Amino acid sequence: MVEMMPTHEPFTITSLRLGELYLPHGGGLMRDPMHCWLVRGKGINILVDSGMADIATVQARMNVGGFGGGHAALRTALASEGLGPDDIQYVVLTHLHFDHAENLDLFPNACVVVQRDELFAAVDPVPSQRIYYWRSITQGVLERKRPNALRLVDGDVEFFPGFQLLKVPSHTEGMQVAVVTTKAGRAALVSDLGDHYRYWFPADRRATAHPQRSLAGAFLTGSIRSSSERDWQAAMQRVVDNSDIVVPAHDFRIPMRMPEQWFAIPESTDGDLAQVPPPARDNAGA
Repeated sequence: MVEMMPTHEPFTITSLRLGELYLPHGGGLMRDPMHCWLVRGKGINILVDSGMADIATVQARMNVGGFGGGHAALRTALASEGLGPDDIQYVVLTHLHFDHAENLDLFPNACVVVQRDELFAAVDPVPSQRIYYWRSITQGVLERKRPNALRLVDGDVEFFPGFQLLKVPSHTEGMQVAVVTTKAGRAALVSDLGDHYRYWFPADRRATAHPQRSLAGAFLTGSIRSSSERDWQAAMQRVVDNSDIVVPAHDFRIPMRMPEQWFAIPESTDGDLAQVPPPARDNAGA
């Protein structure tokens, strides 16, 4: 099936914002937008990540607030693009954490694509990540029938011409990044490898309000990790070497349509709402 797809049409990418989480941070709340990506081209529709559960479920299990998520948010986002769940042929999961791999039951006819090592990590996670791997998600993946509804991949894969998967152990043991070729160049959908621009450009004032000169020419790695800092730095460098721009999962400033919007780094920190107090009406998890 993959080999028969036409090869001449580049892909387009639409960032789908599905809601927010309000995470405790420094005595206040950090707003974390939830994104997944709709990739279209060559006669196929691919969803990269599938979002989180509805906020009521997240609140009950994680004790954090926010809004959105669940089937309703994902259906609404797809409908805004003229699509429904049945129009998605593939769901590529960067990793199996609760905010990236929920809602798979919306796509019984799609093929879910995940690294084999990521599925093993979800079954037996490092202790610090047990809270992020939900048994319901892992069980749902395991119950999908191979090969039509589940494809386990090992390492780097050119899944389609112009749609490459890079295995980058870092945040999780089976983390993968989709590198998608558009008319403007190659966009790396980096998810949580570096989930804000400040991780990719830690010395640049356009990316962060607190630039660190000591990190010029390097990256800022995350605190939720399954690999060493050196391994994570190497993973981020591999992505940079194989793409033209990176698109983080939890930054408010990412391009929403590519290639129409195309930039390696935002113009400034304007629009970064992470530390802006959430609207009062959303605090209750509406």
